[in-house]
Amino acid sequence: MSVWVFDDALSGEDAKRVEEVVKKTRWRAARSRSCSPARYYPLELEKGLKFGDWEQQEAPNLHYVTKFSIKDSFMIQLFNGLVDKCDLDKIGVEEIGDCYIAGHKHGDSPHIHPDSNFGNMTLLYYPILDWDEKKWGGGTTIWNNEDDISVDEIDTLEVLKHATYKGNRLVVFDADHWHRAEPVARICKEMRYVVVFKSIADGGNTQRLNYYDN
Repeated sequence: MSVWVFDDALSGEDAKRVEEVVKKTRWRAARSRSCSPARYYPLELEKGLKFGDWEQQEAPNLHYVTKFSIKDSFMIQLFNGLVDKCDLDKIGVEEIGDCYIAGHKHGDSPHIHPDSNFGNMTLLYYPILDWDEKKWGGGTTIWNNEDDISVDEIDTLEVLKHATYKGNRLVVFDADHWHRAEPVARICKEMRYVVVFKSIADGGNTQRLNYYDN
C-alpha cells in the first residue's frame, strides 16, 4: 500500500517552531484553476448519482494558500527534517518539486483530486499541535487509483487510508491517488492548515495529472 503515516514526525521543539511559522503566515484567498466537469465531484451529491443527473459546474474550489519557492530556506529545512526523522529516503523521496501551505475552514468543500506533475509523491504535514482530531475533522482520505476510473466512480474504489488530523503527523502517498482534505466541523473556529510538498521520488514517473496546481 503506497500510503504511509508518521506520528511525531519532528521533534517537539521543531514541531512548535513550524506551528509558529504557519500561524504567522500571511494568507490570500485563492481559487484553483477551474477543472472540467469530469473532474468535479461536489460533496453534496448523493451517493450513486451520475453526471447525467446534475448540472455540470465549473468547480472554483475556494481555499487559502501561501506558495513558497522550492529554494525557500524554511521549506528546505522542514522537508529535510521530515526526510531525516522519518527515513523517507527508504521509500525513495529525494527532492522538492513544489511546496506551499494550504488552509480551509468550516464551510469550505475541498475537491477530490489527484496531484499534479510537480512530483510523484505527496507529503502532507499537519502543523497545528492542539488540533482536536476527534471533534474537528479535517483529516485526509486517500483512495486507490485505477486506470480509466473517473471521479464519479469514486465509490467503486478502495479507501486506502483516512488519516485524521493530528498535530505533528506526516502523511505520504503516491501522488496519482485520488484524495481529499475532509471538511472542518462547524464547532471548530480554527483554520485547518497543512504544509504540502510535491516531491520527486527516486526512479519515479513525474508525468502526473496537472489538475491541482495550488
